[in-house]
Amino acid sequence: MAELKPPDSKKCTYFFLYDGSKVRGEGDPTRDGICYFYPEDTPLDMQDLLCGQLAGVSRCVSELSSSDVQTLRLRRCKFAIRMKEDFFWAFGCSMEVPTVSVCELLDHLISLFCFYNGSVRQSYQLSSKENLASQWARYLSHVLSGPSELHYIFQSVRTIDLSNVDPLLLLKAALILQACQRCPLVLAGCILFRGRVVSTQMPPELTIKVIVHESESYSKIQRSSGESPASSDGGSVSSAAVFLTPSELQDLKSAPVDKTSRFHPAPEKDAPPKKTRLSRTLSDAASCESEPPRPASCQSPQKGSISPHLSGSEDSPSQRAPDSPSPLSPCSNGTNAPEAVEGDPDELHYHSFYSSGDVVSQTLSEGDSSAFEESVYLNGAPSATFSADDSFGEEKMTAGLKGESRQPPPGSWAPDSLEDSPLVAMTLYTHRVNSLVLALLVEPGFMSDTASLEEVNHSSLASLNGLEAHLRAIPAAAPGAAGPYLFAHHDSIQHTLTTNVSGRPGGAPEHPFVRATSLLHSHFFDTETLQEAIIRNAGTAVYGTRSVAQETFFQQHGGSMRNSGIPNQQDSAFSLPSKARHRLLKHGVNLL
Repeated sequence: MAELKPPDSKKCTYFFLYDGSKVRGEGDPTRDGICYFYPEDTPLDMQDLLCGQLAGVSRCVSELSSSDVQTLRLRRCKFAIRMKEDFFWAFGCSMEVPTVSVCELLDHLISLFCFYNGSVRQSYQLSSKENLASQWARYLSHVLSGPSELHYIFQSVRTIDLSNVDPLLLLKAALILQACQRCPLVLAGCILFRGRVVSTQMPPELTIKVIVHESESYSKIQRSSGESPASSDGGSVSSAAVFLTPSELQDLKSAPVDKTSRFHPAPEKDAPPKKTRLSRTLSDAASCESEPPRPASCQSPQKGSISPHLSGSEDSPSQRAPDSPSPLSPCSNGTNAPEAVEGDPDELHYHSFYSSGDVVSQTLSEGDSSAFEESVYLNGAPSATFSADDSFGEEKMTAGLKGESRQPPPGSWAPDSLEDSPLVAMTLYTHRVNSLVLALLVEPGFMSDTASLEEVNHSSLASLNGLEAHLRAIPAAAPGAAGPYLFAHHDSIQHTLTTNVSGRPGGAPEHPFVRATSLLHSHFFDTETLQEAIIRNAGTAVYGTRSVAQETFFQQHGGSMRNSGIPNQQDSAFSLPSKARHRLLKHGVNLL
């Protein structure tokens, strides 16, 4: 394959979508099949070369191995590959980015496009190539944006800074969402402030997709006139068509919410009609024991949602293990026996997309580079080596074809949109009050249901205005000075990232930590039984630990590194686990 010189970017070097159905004959130019190519200023000859050779190699390897190619490695960059019918996606990054992160970025990018546009094939049948190219550029820009390089390694939900937020405000936001969700046509919602999450009922994957729309809207407001004034009716309401996968829709509909008995209760005999309200306080909320018996549909056990929700507390029940029982329904009368489900769509999808029986991940490596090897100490003993430069390098590549049959980590971004399951059309309803946005995923008939629309709109308006005023009054946290240590804590269930890495320009001391975190994250993915590791070079060391639900990385500044080349009990690197457990407690990270 021809030698390629990537653009000056550590994040994304290339991204393109190629439609092989447009190039059938020998004389058909390759550029006819290029739907979108990034960087857009790449010469057409280079686009033809890259698309033609990557697509040709991938399809050749797929036919020989009877499995789809997942990644291709060149001398200076690596590509995540996805193929569906005649469509071919490639997302290229520098060698510093973990392979698992590159694949997640591409899957996330494809799922974003399908969420807002529907099926890729149908989209290109209904819209022009130029219009859809602008859509790809929009989603790619969002995926590549982030406060620091760590947000590129870990795709995470961007939340507001909770350090100065009164917990009662978070409770108020949760109550607003609960009130809206009682409408039978509302599936779930989230509240965003200045493009960041305040509270959400959606799974993290859906929350991030909704943030794309609102982040762009908030950026436009900032560029035009700063804080937008509220309209005459107290807010701005809009809607947009979105598309959910069957598994996403099932997760939303399985939420244990009694909609019919709370939003539109059936009138009892000889009882005067009573107007229902969405805005309820804790004092006037009737308990289950005081309510009259409900129909069997309310008293029967509800299916528990397997998708956890984001909350403002580190110790919230939403951080329970994925296989733990879901919380009781308000009307379940103490019964906690969820209905048996014969097959979880997400689990079945992961098995079909990644398992060795159907699709085996393939890695094609070209060339090898010489660099010194770094020892990785696992629980105090060296067990693996890395090929690295002075600031932690990439894993040493082995020439040849490498097969991988690992399943993705929990909360992976593998999109159902590449499967044969049809997407389901829904509506994204948004109600904006200045910089605060209430976003609801609703049934398509919601916008034409006047009663539901007015009830949700007017009942939540006062609460939204009050919440926005309180959040706007909170001063922005000043950027803190560099401390004696760096850390990153990623919750793989809720997709949240807690870190003191600033990402500001001139953060050269942070770069070795980011590189080491990248290596450890990749090594954790490759070795399922690995729980702790220490990676070091001549100047510093980084400690990493992981569990089923989280990964934590810690680097202590200062102190001499006594590195004799072999495990040494006096080596200061071995004190990192105890220091991490002690120092991270004040950040809400418990490693005990």
